[in-house]
Amino acid sequence: MPILPSGPLSYGMQLPVQSQSVIYAEPWEATATPADLVGVARAADHGGFAYIAGCDHVAIPLRLADGMSTVWYDPVATLSYLAGVTGRVLLMSHVAVVGLRHPLVTAKQYATLD
Repeated sequence: MPILPSGPLSYGMQLPVQSQSVIYAEPWEATATPADLVGVARAADHGGFAYIAGCDHVAIPLRLADGMSTVWYDPVATLSYLAGVTGRVLLMSHVAVVGLRHPLVTAKQYATLD
């Protein structure tokens, strides 16, 4: 029998705008601004979300560009920006392509964000 976590239910969300894969992005995201992203983050923060998350892709291979889009904001920079405009919501990158990043630089970036 699996052990279920105890405690209150928490929920979070993947940020829109930050990664605009055509698989899941909504049409409004193509013209969204940083202010729109801030508005979403603040709404999640005030709405009681446990976390907001970004996605990491350093580069999209040309053969996948039509399906994935090539708009993928850097997660550490984006989350650092949102840390300055939110208060309690946790910040995370639920995908980190560590094989394409220097491990010491990546560790320093996430430690600084933390």
